[in-house]
Amino acid sequence: MTADLAGRRAGAAPLWATPAFGPDSLDPPTAPLATCALHGDSASASAARDFTAHTLGGWGLGGLIDDAQLVVSELVTNALRHALTAGPDAPIQLRLLSQGLHVLCAVRDPSERAPLPGPCDDEFAETGRGLYLVEAVSLTWGWIPIRGSGKIVWALLDHPA
Repeated sequence: MTADLAGRRAGAAPLWATPAFGPDSLDPPTAPLATCALHGDSASASAARDFTAHTLGGWGLGGLIDDAQLVVSELVTNALRHALTAGPDAPIQLRLLSQGLHVLCAVRDPSERAPLPGPCDDEFAETGRGLYLVEAVSLTWGWIPIRGSGKIVWALLDHPA
């Protein structure tokens, strides 16, 4: 586990992970793109995993489903945790984008709170390891604050060989 996890900041995102993350984007990408609106409830992580499996399967990327489901599950679970302060109907959005040899998994939530990994010193902790899993499975990950309307946390995955 790398020490730079807590240092992930804006500016490291691929161009296609920028805050133009909604239906009002001016220049929609030409690559396969899928968006799923989620609500702040306990079924959201399961719905995100199902959406991811269905989408990647449809794109012919079945070999990437397990890793993508793990990443999406962790990102959505963190978004749910952070969105609690915004209320039970806080909007959470999942976006998947296939670009060349990579798939981007990005989750937008209304909290501006930075995603930080949990402390490593408690081996019996039941939470706090999600971002370490994201780090282990993805090529890179990061987050983009969106002034006044939350953030996007993203992870970049490599297509299977």
